[in-house]
Amino acid sequence: MFTWKRPKGTRQERTCAWQAQTVIVARAPFAATVTGLRREDPDSLVGEAVADSEAVHTALMTLVDTLDPSRPVGEHVRDALVAVTALLELRSNWVAYCNEALSLNPDATDPNSEMSRLWVSGDQVRAWPRFAEGKAALDLATEPIARLQRELSGFCGADLARPQLSVA
Repeated sequence: MFTWKRPKGTRQERTCAWQAQTVIVARAPFAATVTGLRREDPDSLVGEAVADSEAVHTALMTLVDTLDPSRPVGEHVRDALVAVTALLELRSNWVAYCNEALSLNPDATDPNSEMSRLWVSGDQVRAWPRFAEGKAALDLATEPIARLQRELSGFCGADLARPQLSVA
């Protein structure tokens, strides 16, 4: 009786799902896959995706650890996690490249240094020796991330990528 009122997951599961959804839509390359956002130079998204992969991977790991394995959304979380892991594996090389190319202190973790590693021009991204690997990893991550975002929207009951604004 009243199955429509039954929550789709525990409070902890929904909280982690909400946080994962927030991290995904807050990261430009992943938001672009979800919302269809276009860039003047789409290759710049490769650098952003590699730089942002750590935050997305952490959110997905937390979610997969929290979810009941029998939840249907879990399959989509695992698929996205595998795809983001390929980007994460390139991150240390990306950071080293940015440090050298942009003359950044390798130990610097201040916001300016982190933003410099995050927002790099398309030309500099294409000059990265592992650009082809990064682009391939981002291309492979696009569909699983978009699918996960749709599933998280249903699981959480709200689509953060496409907020509904009411005009009164």
